[in-house]
Amino acid sequence: MENLSNLPDKQVIVAGKQTHGRGRFDRKWISDKEGNVYLSIVLKNTPLTNLTPFMAEAVCKVLENYDVKAIIKEPNDVMVDGKKIAGILSQSSTRGNILNGMVIGAGVNLNLNEDDLEKIDQPATSLNLLIGKSIDRDVFIEKLLNEFFKVKL
Repeated sequence: MENLSNLPDKQVIVAGKQTHGRGRFDRKWISDKEGNVYLSIVLKNTPLTNLTPFMAEAVCKVLENYDVKAIIKEPNDVMVDGKKIAGILSQSSTRGNILNGMVIGAGVNLNLNEDDLEKIDQPATSLNLLIGKSIDRDVFIEKLLNEFFKVKL
């Protein structure tokens, strides 16, 4: 958000890991393991007003590619069998009545082990554990971005 004015519309920022990941109400998002999705998308000319459910639906559709059925737990979680697999956070920046832009962030557990999950303060899961093999993070991100940008934003 600090660099929003310097970034172009539809800029995608991907991190290998996050040192200060957070969710709603500044809750900590455990994100210090590589191989998972930590991304943000800058949007400056979007007609959508509520991007959180839009991104959550895109995550669910990508998970279906791996034969995993996920549901959205309002307002910003993606769940599999009652366990959190992803979180979405969207923020906007305005100056007066003018929208400067929005940032939508997504964190998806792709490659965590049981010990990693035990450190999370709520029931959580990871895609690799659900399907029994490692997940290529870059392939997952490509699928997610393709799904997200299917609609002209």
